[in-house]
Amino acid sequence: MDIGVSFVNTADKDPIERFFSFHVFTSRNNRMRKIFLILTFILLSIKGFSQPLSPSARVSLLICAPGDEIYSFFGHAAIRVNDTLSGRDIVFHYGAFSFETPNFIWRFARGETDYEIAVQRMSSFMKEFYDDKRSVTEYILDFTPGEKQFLFDSLVENYKPENRVYRYNHFLDNCATRLRDQIEKTVKGQILYDTSGDEPLTFRNLIDRYVEGNSWSGLGIKLALGYPTDRLTTFSEKMFLPDYLGKDISAAVITRDGHPSPLIISTSTIIQAPFPDHSLLFTSPAVVVLFFFLLTASLTLWERKKNRRLVWLDVSILAIFGISAMILYFTTFISVMTWTKWNLNLIWAWPTHLLAAVLLLFPSMRPKLTWYMQLTTFTMLLFLLTLLFLPQTFHWLVVPLCLILLMRTGTFMKTNIHL
Repeated sequence: MDIGVSFVNTADKDPIERFFSFHVFTSRNNRMRKIFLILTFILLSIKGFSQPLSPSARVSLLICAPGDEIYSFFGHAAIRVNDTLSGRDIVFHYGAFSFETPNFIWRFARGETDYEIAVQRMSSFMKEFYDDKRSVTEYILDFTPGEKQFLFDSLVENYKPENRVYRYNHFLDNCATRLRDQIEKTVKGQILYDTSGDEPLTFRNLIDRYVEGNSWSGLGIKLALGYPTDRLTTFSEKMFLPDYLGKDISAAVITRDGHPSPLIISTSTIIQAPFPDHSLLFTSPAVVVLFFFLLTASLTLWERKKNRRLVWLDVSILAIFGISAMILYFTTFISVMTWTKWNLNLIWAWPTHLLAAVLLLFPSMRPKLTWYMQLTTFTMLLFLLTLLFLPQTFHWLVVPLCLILLMRTGTFMKTNIHL
C-alpha cells in the first residue's frame, strides 16, 4: 500500500489511455475536471465496462513490493481483470491522489487527504514497477464466473465519479484493506484464513519491519507515531500491509456447498527485482546523531576545563529540539490522524526550547533561564529512567538525543554563562 499514492506516468499514451489512467488529476479547472470525468466514464464504458466478462476471464490479486520513496515504503496492492476474449487487461487499485488538490499540503499534514480508486491498463501499471525495480507477485483467485462478474461490477461501481473518492486511513482503510473487503464481499465472507501462525504484533512492530529506522524519513515517521500504534493488531488488521494480504489470501480456503478449496489457483512472480540496498551512510541519522553526541560531550568537557560557556552550542541544540517539537505538536494536536495522538515523545520534545534558544541570545536573560534548565534536566532524567516502563515504544536514537539535551541543561550553571 503506497502511503497514499501510486503515481502513474501518462506520457506517451494514446488519448484513451490518458483518460484510462489518472486523468482526474490533470486539470486545475473544476469545470474542465467535471468534463474530464464525464468523458472518461463514457470512454471507459465504450472500452468495455458495460460488457460482461467472458467465462474464461481471470481475476487476480497483485502484490507489489515496497519502494525507496516514502509513499512506497509499505508496498502496493491491486486487482487485475484479464479477459482475453474481450481484449481487456486492466488493473484497479486504490490510493491515488492529486497534488493539485486545493490546500493539498495542509490537508495532507492534517491527515485529511482524499484518495481515489484508479484504473490502468496492465501494461502501464507494470511499467511503473519495472522502472522502479519493485517485484510484483500475482495471485489468481479461484472465483466462479458469477463471482468474477460481481467483483468487476463492484470495482466499476467504485470507479464512478460519485463513488471513487474516500478518506484515507493508513492502518484501517487503504489500498490493501479495501481489496480485502472487496474479495470477502465477493464470496459473501466464506473465506477461512489460516491463523495458526498469527503473531501478537502491534502496528508499530509492523511499521518497523518496513520503515528503515536509519533513514531520516523513517526516523521522522517513527517519532511522529504515538501511543495508539502500540496497540496489538488483530489478524485481519495486519492485512493493511500488502505483503500480509498476499500471504493470508494465498493460504486461505473458500467453502462452497460444504466443500473447501484453496482461494488461490496459482501464484507467479511477474517482476523479480533485486533486494533493496540499505547500506550505512555517513549522512544517516545514526551516524549524525552519534557524532553530534560525541561532539557535544567533547565540547562540554572543554567548557569545564576552560570555565567558559559555548552559548552558540546551547542555542543551536535548543533551537533544533524546539523546531522538532513543534512538528510533533502539530502531528499530535492539530492533525486528525488517530495514530499520531498521545505521543509520549512530547515528554522530552518541548516547543518552548525554541523560545529558550532565542532568550539565550540576550545576556541579560540567561540567568533567568536557570529554572527552565533545571526543569528540563529533571524531566530528561525522569524520562530516561522510566523509558522502558512507558506504554509507548521509542526509537533507540531518542536516548542519545535526550542525553545531548541533558548534557547542556545539566551543566548550565557549572560554567560562566555570561561569556
